[in-house]
Amino acid sequence: MKQDITQACADLLYTEARRLDQRDWDGWLDLYLPEATFWIPMWDTEYELTTDPQSQLSLMWYGDRSGLEDRVFRIRTGMSSASVPLPRTVHQITNILVEPQGDGDLMVYSNCQTMSYRHKTIDNFYCHYEHRLRPVAGTLKIIAKKIIVANDLIRDVMDFYRV
Repeated sequence: MKQDITQACADLLYTEARRLDQRDWDGWLDLYLPEATFWIPMWDTEYELTTDPQSQLSLMWYGDRSGLEDRVFRIRTGMSSASVPLPRTVHQITNILVEPQGDGDLMVYSNCQTMSYRHKTIDNFYCHYEHRLRPVAGTLKIIAKKIIVANDLIRDVMDFYRV
C-alpha cells in the first residue's frame, strides 16, 4: 500500500516535470487545484529562509492557481519579454519521500535539478521540492508547492518553468 502511494506521488512529480519540459502549459496547470499555492521563498540569511510569503520577500509567490495561469498567459501572448526565447529545460527529480497527513493530504519531499539552455548558455538550478498533494476523484492534485532554490545566485531570469 505504501509503495502504491509513493509511486502515485512520484508519477505526479514526473508528469509535472515532463509537462514543464514539453511546455504543455494547460496539462501542467491541470495538475493544480484552483486554490493551490506556489511559493519560492528567499534566503533571509545564509541558512534561513523567509517564512511568511505575505509579509516577507519571496522569489515567487502565488496565493492560488490564477497567478500561474497569468504567467502562462503572458508567455503565450509574448507579454513576458524575459521569456523570449523560452529556454529548453530538463527537470530531474530524485529522493522522493511521502508523508501522509492526518487530513488525507500527502506531503511529498523531493530534490530537483533543472538544466536549461538559452542564448547559448547552460544554467542549473538545484532545488528541494515540497509538494502537498490531495486525492481528488481518484487522482492526485497539487494543493501547494514550495520550491527551495539552493543556488540562489540567479544569472538569468528565473520563472516557474526553470525550477
